[in-house]
Amino acid sequence: MRTRTLEVAAVIAVTLLLTGCSGGGDRGDKRNPSGTPAAADKADITRRCVDAIADRAAAHKGGAVRSHPVPGPCARLSDADYLDAYMAGLEQAHRVARKASQGESGKAADGAGN
Repeated sequence: MRTRTLEVAAVIAVTLLLTGCSGGGDRGDKRNPSGTPAAADKADITRRCVDAIADRAAAHKGGAVRSHPVPGPCARLSDADYLDAYMAGLEQAHRVARKASQGESGKAADGAGN
């Protein structure tokens, strides 16, 4: 009986030791209790969301860019943060398009002078 008690105590001790080590420390989910990303992740998620929306806007030449369905990188953002990222993505796409069109008009002007 004494051997069985020692075996059970050893198994419990090892189990507690292993479950304490397997928590992963800082590698856990970085969400706060409300389910939104922590501040450290938020900037990266927002940047990826803005890029996804800008890519979507670039693919819709001259057409309206719908805000739904929400791109995958934006799924973890709150509604307000998604709206901010959506507007920033549209601005980014328009800025890139403007630079591209200015570059093309500059090349045309250079070619016409020869």
